[in-house]
Amino acid sequence: MTVPVTSTTYRCPLCSRTSQPDVLQLGGYTLYLCTSCSLRFAPEAFEVAVDYDAVYQSAEYQTDQVRALHSMDGKELANQGTYRAFFEQVPRAPGARLLDVGCGVGRFCVGAYSRGWDVTGIDVSPLAISIAKEFAPFPLRVATVEELISQGEHFDVVTAFEVLEHLRSPLQFLSNIQKIVRPGGQTFFTVPNWDCAGVQSTTRPDWLPPIHLMYFTELALRRAGELSGLERVSTGVIWSDTQPRGGLAKARWAARRVLQRPRDPLGLWLHGWVSR
Repeated sequence: MTVPVTSTTYRCPLCSRTSQPDVLQLGGYTLYLCTSCSLRFAPEAFEVAVDYDAVYQSAEYQTDQVRALHSMDGKELANQGTYRAFFEQVPRAPGARLLDVGCGVGRFCVGAYSRGWDVTGIDVSPLAISIAKEFAPFPLRVATVEELISQGEHFDVVTAFEVLEHLRSPLQFLSNIQKIVRPGGQTFFTVPNWDCAGVQSTTRPDWLPPIHLMYFTELALRRAGELSGLERVSTGVIWSDTQPRGGLAKARWAARRVLQRPRDPLGLWLHGWVSR
């Protein structure tokens, strides 16, 4: 959690350096910029309660997540840009157990299961888990990482897609994740990419504070992995070209695909190993 230095400066949640207000605001909240690790964060939103069941019922989430479960099979889901990055970086070992933290309605879990992974998913939202169970021939439950630690559970690979940006203390989360990874195991995380124009200009409620608290560059994400104690840390960009909902935006999207113009660098991935 950040600690105020003055009324207009805060300590960076990653590297603890003093941060200053950025020129941009999102959702009516001032973003603070750490010039050392390049993380942007919204400390004034840290204590605002978020109803994640309401988030999972939003039109944006229903379009992006729930409908995909109805319209795509597991192999198609696994080939989505955000998830494809995982399968490119983390080869499956026979018998390896995979835990997806913050699994939501289970899109990645379904994709990983189709690729032969022994999958378990957890989320803090009972609504999300109830939706996910309609599509899941694998274990899903409402739980936190801290509960799994107390129960002594361990996995060979732990993933968390689009979770770090919601947290006040991402380093504590990354440290806790490592407590449930077997020695020699791997972790994989994704976040939105601040260096994408679509992220900086977004008006989607579920991408704004107080739902999103952190905005990572690739440098900031790599620093998070290193400072948390992960080893052999690597990062990369997730390129995306998702179909928008609006008529004009959809027409521009179709034209861009016909012209084979560059996709958006919408996300970032972090891959790290656990030795202890």
